[in-house]
Amino acid sequence: MKMHIATLTLNPSLDKTMYFDAPFKAGALNRASHSAPPIVGSKGINVSRMLHVCGVESVAMGFVGGENGRLACAQLNSQGIIHRFVETKAETRLNIKMIDSEGSCTEANERGGPIAPDELDRLISEIKALPAGGMFVMGGSIPQGVDKSVYKSLITMLKSRGTYCVLDCDGEALELGMQAGPALIKPNLFELSQYLGREVSPDEAVGECEELYRSTGTEVLCTLGGDGAVFAGEEGVYRVYSPRVTVRGFTGAGDTVLAVFIYRRFIKGDGCYEALRRANAAAAIKVQLPSTEMPTKEMLDGII
Repeated sequence: MKMHIATLTLNPSLDKTMYFDAPFKAGALNRASHSAPPIVGSKGINVSRMLHVCGVESVAMGFVGGENGRLACAQLNSQGIIHRFVETKAETRLNIKMIDSEGSCTEANERGGPIAPDELDRLISEIKALPAGGMFVMGGSIPQGVDKSVYKSLITMLKSRGTYCVLDCDGEALELGMQAGPALIKPNLFELSQYLGREVSPDEAVGECEELYRSTGTEVLCTLGGDGAVFAGEEGVYRVYSPRVTVRGFTGAGDTVLAVFIYRRFIKGDGCYEALRRANAAAAIKVQLPSTEMPTKEMLDGII
């Protein structure tokens, strides 16, 4: 099935991962045993990277700025990722991931921005220039200078053009975005709990996702970390479980799930359970890789 796909990352980053041979201690000196070089990442970009591994081209959109932005574009160029970014005066942010000997990850993320009004206007014009229909995957944090309702506005506009809208964000941006009725959302367990206003266990997530779909009409793909994933939608409600593996870099695992789910369901034509099963298996491969490194096609042989 041929489908035009675009992804949106309003607040992309370069992700630098540091590894420690001892438990990480806040307020103390922690010496890294080694570190990985910064890798371009964040939700929409990671989805585009993973779709490319699956053999599907997409257009990665969003903002980039400064030397970090140039490095991000250079990395995407080297990977063969098509992108259409708006350049900003604000430097693309740098996020630090610190993984210690116990597998615990401490993150220090810059806010990103500020984005000027004319820069946002240029990006919206680029989005409006996309072909009607297709799929638009948007997600991640919102940089300074951009209103939290931006996803809501984009979904409303894109739906009027027959576009299938996927939303992967949290907090107020998710609450507002849901008001516009995206076709699919992809929260993790924490984001689902945050949206519902109470802590949800992995087992409770099945019923909560089903109820959320029934009450809103928006399908839900919820990742549960090491406890698997849940899908609730038109075809039914399904849960899959994750194998126990050694985690070296979980950043991007949810994006891997989303990209492979999209690929298997909408490009290969699988049912939702089979798409969910394969997406979850791909994420188990991804978390065994360092930093935000994505699996190669060879690593996913038999899965994608």
